Amino acid sequence: MKAMCTLTLFKVTLGIRHLIQSSWPGRMRLAARFCSLWLLCLLSGTLASPDICNMKPKNLPLQPMCVHRSPDPPADVLEADKTPEKIPEGTNPRVWELSKANSHFALKLYKHVAKTKSTEHNIFMSPLSISTAFAMTKLGACNSTLEQLMDVFEFNTIKEKTSDQVHYYFAKLNCRLYRRKDQSIELVSANRLFGEKSFAFNETYQNISELVYGAKLMSLNFKENPELSRKIINEWISNKTENKIQDTLPDDALDSNTLLVLVNTIYFKGQWMSKFNKDHVFRTDFFLGASNTCPVSMMYQETEFRYGKFSTDNVQVLELPYKGGEMALVLILPFRKTLLSEVENNLQLKKLTGWLDSLRTVTVSVQIPRFRIEDNFSLKEKLEALGLKDLFDPSLASLPGIGTERGNNLYVSEAFHKAFLEVNEEGSEAAASTVVVAHGRSINLNREDFIADRPFLLLIRAISTNTFIFTGRVSHPCDST
Repeated sequence: MKAMCTLTLFKVTLGIRHLIQSSWPGRMRLAARFCSLWLLCLLSGTLASPDICNMKPKNLPLQPMCVHRSPDPPADVLEADKTPEKIPEGTNPRVWELSKANSHFALKLYKHVAKTKSTEHNIFMSPLSISTAFAMTKLGACNSTLEQLMDVFEFNTIKEKTSDQVHYYFAKLNCRLYRRKDQSIELVSANRLFGEKSFAFNETYQNISELVYGAKLMSLNFKENPELSRKIINEWISNKTENKIQDTLPDDALDSNTLLVLVNTIYFKGQWMSKFNKDHVFRTDFFLGASNTCPVSMMYQETEFRYGKFSTDNVQVLELPYKGGEMALVLILPFRKTLLSEVENNLQLKKLTGWLDSLRTVTVSVQIPRFRIEDNFSLKEKLEALGLKDLFDPSLASLPGIGTERGNNLYVSEAFHKAFLEVNEEGSEAAASTVVVAHGRSINLNREDFIADRPFLLLIRAISTNTFIFTGRVSHPCDST
């Protein structure tokens, strides 16, 4: 159609002379013909850039080379699944299921990362961003590579059995997350594939990737200049995240053998629905362990929040909504004599969802430290440990849908992730560090106390779909005060 329209415009230009020289009826016929062709071109231009957010599944031009059908779940799982789930009004059931799949992966990845890091280290990541980026890779995967992607990222749990439909519902979920009307929240996601320029990439794959995920594949010269390629990728990430995330790819991350690099980053910053007063910030100790402490700037407020205390699991759960009411920060605080590692080891999606569903709006006296978390790591070893082995192996990877050559040896050589979160009260830098909570206030006997002066878990979720956009833990907030 694009070529036809280029030719049509050329014909219109040449046809002006004939139009002038023709008789009146001839002019009318020519004019009608040119106008029809011109209108067709305008329509084709519109259709060439369809909005995925407004498309139906049957109209989605999605035909990956390979499609994986998920196995039917065991009979006991089907029996337990008969109870209908309460899905928020206006939420597509399959989008809801995809959100659950992403949440299963989020906890699985978090628990693995937690086991590999010292309990004194902070953790922060966006499992949703990682899932989205690897789903984009899945477009070109076949055989056991595709099966492992479906399994590791929990896509097999979605009732829509075929892997190609996962992309459609990913697009719908991303539309809800990143096309919000409320601008008080900054949520910037950037994920992209960078390929060696000498490798022939499939045009269909690139078109689908751009349509469904809004991302093009960028060609770089890894073979001749891997260092320049690294700088280009880091600059692209920085630009996409308003310079909040830089140097995602470390020195020597790429070499001349690199064919494909997957990078995903995400930046978030939200304004509280109920802000912390800068005059109520005070210095106190944060308990790193049984005997070690460090000073933090503690924020304070007392107001109504969704809150729950779960004695069976030895945790308190607090939800702090962001302005706009679409997203919230959830804090999971162990009881004083309970180690955070115990909560991490026993954490399951069903349990976490149960906590969130049980929260009730009550008056809470809240004390949380002001902190900033920035985390980055290689995903390769972590995902391999979870079962995604073939994708990173040049002898086993099957990605024929990405390249055009038969028997190509394309594989993902590395994957990096970087995430950033800042939690503070507006104007926190100007607050005096010696200010103490005001004395003389009346005591509310019905209030609950939430004092986060020890390590705690956090997640940021989109409320309507219960999508866990970020997960992490704050073990050492002292450096960010």
